[in-house]
Amino acid sequence: MRRGISHSGIDELRSRDVAGSHRTPIEDDAAQAASWTTRSVREVTGERTTVHLVLPDMRGRLRVVWREGERVQMGSEATAMRRMAFESLTSSHLEPSSNRVTDRQRWCGFFPLHHGGRPLGVLEVIAPVDVFRNRWENLSAMADQLALRLEDIAERDRLRRAIVSLEADAELRSELLRAEEPEAALQIAGDSVARGYGVPVGVWWNEHQGPLSFTVACGVTDQARQDIRDRIGTIPPWGMLTTQERTSLRRLFGEAVGAKQVSAREWDGGVLMVGSGEPELRRRIRAVGSLLEEALPLLIVTSRELRRNMEIDLGLAWTAHELSGPLLSIKAALEQLLTRRALGGEALLTLSLRELEQLVGDMGGILGWAVGSRPLNPSFQDVSQLVEAAVDPYRKNSSSHRIEVIAPRPAMAEVDPTHLRAAVANLVRNAVAYSDPGSTVVVEIVDEGARIRLSVRDQGPGIPAGERETIFDPFVRGEAGSRRGRGSGLGLFITRRVVEAHGGTVWLDPGYPGADFQMVLPVDRREAPRFAS
Repeated sequence: MRRGISHSGIDELRSRDVAGSHRTPIEDDAAQAASWTTRSVREVTGERTTVHLVLPDMRGRLRVVWREGERVQMGSEATAMRRMAFESLTSSHLEPSSNRVTDRQRWCGFFPLHHGGRPLGVLEVIAPVDVFRNRWENLSAMADQLALRLEDIAERDRLRRAIVSLEADAELRSELLRAEEPEAALQIAGDSVARGYGVPVGVWWNEHQGPLSFTVACGVTDQARQDIRDRIGTIPPWGMLTTQERTSLRRLFGEAVGAKQVSAREWDGGVLMVGSGEPELRRRIRAVGSLLEEALPLLIVTSRELRRNMEIDLGLAWTAHELSGPLLSIKAALEQLLTRRALGGEALLTLSLRELEQLVGDMGGILGWAVGSRPLNPSFQDVSQLVEAAVDPYRKNSSSHRIEVIAPRPAMAEVDPTHLRAAVANLVRNAVAYSDPGSTVVVEIVDEGARIRLSVRDQGPGIPAGERETIFDPFVRGEAGSRRGRGSGLGLFITRRVVEAHGGTVWLDPGYPGADFQMVLPVDRREAPRFAS
């Protein structure tokens, strides 16, 4: 005898019990149809009959959406019989597990609800044995009638969803085109599916040709998001995968988010995975994929133009920053020559003109690299000599500061001499500008074998703790710089960009009383990944 239904928890009130307090509109309509079917069933079986209507949810799980009559606790075998009836479209019955004589006289019948070979749900009837023996054909016919009503409800719901989908597509298209970056558009698209259908969503994408990076996860927990990264991570372009490889990736995504079925939608440069195989949802993600195919190329072009304009603006500001030092020195020399009050004006003018001439020669490369159109031009150089060349103008222009260089000879590293000299000069210029007259600025080079460490220390007020996180950002000037009036806020940013382009790092050492800027450069640029932050 099959056993799996327990009547030990029967609710003797026998009142209508609609399962679940949060139902979809289609479930409400289905419940009305089930109520009509229940009345028909009881007309031929008697009032003691219990009726369940079971429908699949968005993730394919079978849920009781209608229950009328005595509460019956369904065991694992009954749950398996329910699933078998739904998938095989075959009616079956199950005897109760209770040892009470009255309970053993009641069976549970599972009648599949289907239309055109497509499963819709299961009608479950719990009634005396004689009912099934004498009324099985009647109950099967009632299940068929209920299936027709459910199909009609589903068709109306499909039309309603189609209208809603068109409205949602128009709204989503507008939101996608308003996104500032392609990544933001992918987040918007993922959220629209996750919120609208209550399903987990993952997006893999690459702006360029090549492997797709895990970019967006919606409707998942933090743990599930990490599981996706660990299980799947970066994947090859979807079009390059075999059918078996695609199936494997969908399975891994389903395991990470707890979904039995996974649908995927590919577009040029990306793929969207959704933890559901429901037909309406598959149509929805096809529509979302089409909208992304339309919007992303436009957003990529717009984003590139914005970045390009920003880089050009920054490059021009960079050029102005680098020119300002020599020009101000020339101005000071001319003032000395005009006043005839100080000696050395001609020497200062000659030095400044030489520095300006060198800068004009370097400017094309500096501006081109600043906007990303030219690479660095590295070669093995004596960093000690480059530091001396960067310091020399400030030694001659600033009689109020003592600038000391502590360096081994030679200290060889593969660097771009023009850019590294400018980076060091910016640090020295800041140290002179923000420390008191008569103080000492120390530039020290330490050969650490695989890398060169360079530091610039002054005896000024230092950098407040609240400014240390942003001091290397463009156009940021600290409190001391603002009080002194001069400066564009680009010097430290330029230094950071140059050092990072060499595969090194630069930071502010908080333990020194004044400002202590440290940079580390790999001796061999092929070793740069070992030292880059």
